[in-house]
Amino acid sequence: MNVPLLRAEAIIVNKDKTEILVQCDFDESFYRLPGGSIEFGETASEAIKRELIEEFDLALNIGQLACISESIIQYNGKRRHDCTLIHWCSSNKNAMNYLLHKEHPKVKLVWRTISQLSERPFYPEGILDIIVSGNNIIKHIKREKTYG
Repeated sequence: MNVPLLRAEAIIVNKDKTEILVQCDFDESFYRLPGGSIEFGETASEAIKRELIEEFDLALNIGQLACISESIIQYNGKRRHDCTLIHWCSSNKNAMNYLLHKEHPKVKLVWRTISQLSERPFYPEGILDIIVSGNNIIKHIKREKTYG
C-alpha cells in the first residue's frame, strides 16, 4: 500500500502583499512555492522553517494554513499521491533581488508580482487563484493526472 507523501510549502508575501517570493530555475521557465517534505514528528510549520533555512538561509514568519493541495498522478503503471499543506508566510528580506539555493545553484528564490506569476506555469496548479482571492477561507486543490 502506498502512503501519500506529506509536504509543506509557503506562500511568502511582502509587507504590502503585492509580491510573492517564489522558487524557479534561472531561466524562470516556471514558478513554484518553496518548501519540502515533512519529516516524521515534524509539523508543517516546522518543515517550512527547516527547509527555507537549509536551502536558502531564509528565516520566515509562519502564518495560518491557506490551502491543502492534493495531487494524484499515474505514470508507468504506478500511482503517486502527494498532500501539501500550504501556509501564509512573511519574511524580513523584502529588498533582495534573489537568493540562490545552497545545493542547487541553478535554483533561486525571487520576488514576483501576481501579473508576472500568471505569465508562466505556477505550481501547485490553482494556487494563484487562491492567492488573489483575498479571503481567509482554507481551500482544497485536488489534481489528478495520468502520464503515458
